[in-house]
Amino acid sequence: MTDNDASSKVNSECLEILSSLGEYNPAWLADGPKPIVPVPAGSHVDDALGRHITEGCRRVGADAVLVIAVGSETADRTWLPVATDIAASELVGINLPVLLASSDRMGAILFSHPGYALVAGTAEFLKGAVPEGVDGGRARFGRYARVAAERWPGLKGISQSFSPRHIAWARAREIPAGTSAARQVTLMQAFTTGSIGGAEFARGWLDARRESQNNGERLRDPLLTAFDQIFSLVEDYSIDPDLKDPDDLSDQELMDAVRETMERTDGF
Repeated sequence: MTDNDASSKVNSECLEILSSLGEYNPAWLADGPKPIVPVPAGSHVDDALGRHITEGCRRVGADAVLVIAVGSETADRTWLPVATDIAASELVGINLPVLLASSDRMGAILFSHPGYALVAGTAEFLKGAVPEGVDGGRARFGRYARVAAERWPGLKGISQSFSPRHIAWARAREIPAGTSAARQVTLMQAFTTGSIGGAEFARGWLDARRESQNNGERLRDPLLTAFDQIFSLVEDYSIDPDLKDPDDLSDQELMDAVRETMERTDGF
């Protein structure tokens, strides 16, 4: 391969993810889709950014990180394997502007300005790169932007551009109809009034919980603590009666505990 061929290949790989302006390519973002989550950064790649990209790669099964200097006219590029933690440590010290991308193009980190980097990827990639979720990561960045505003004044605008998609609900009455969190509440009410049995409740509630997390729905106390407690209760309950252990909760014990949690949390 000639230098020109290598340079063209690098540019093609870069432009698949980035636009000619050096921003994320809208077509690439739409294919997935791939939400953007801003994350704290300094003036070069550090351990935290290394973990964001390598954990995202592991989640989608990508075997390497593609490192490209944004705007570079050289054909230099680096592939770093992600089978071990060595890859993350080898990324430390890389200067901006740089694009770190999973080898399957399912996720990337665009680090072009000091103070922050933009993580983007499919839902599965983001489960590894930003485990707190899109809204959780955006909310965390908002708090960081306020703390670091004096050093990085531009962070406020970035935080506003990528604000959480959902308000964090504190009471069941605040949850909009049609959300997965609302379905969790409906299942709790149906179970404690005897409309459905324990197995139907547990199976449906866990499904709704996964959907809620995948949709980026957010809770805050006291509702967050109540839902966490109910999740622990469901984990101590065997949906399959043939697999029930002596220490597992019975239907009645589960119902009583769910009802107590609902009564203890004002707003149910």
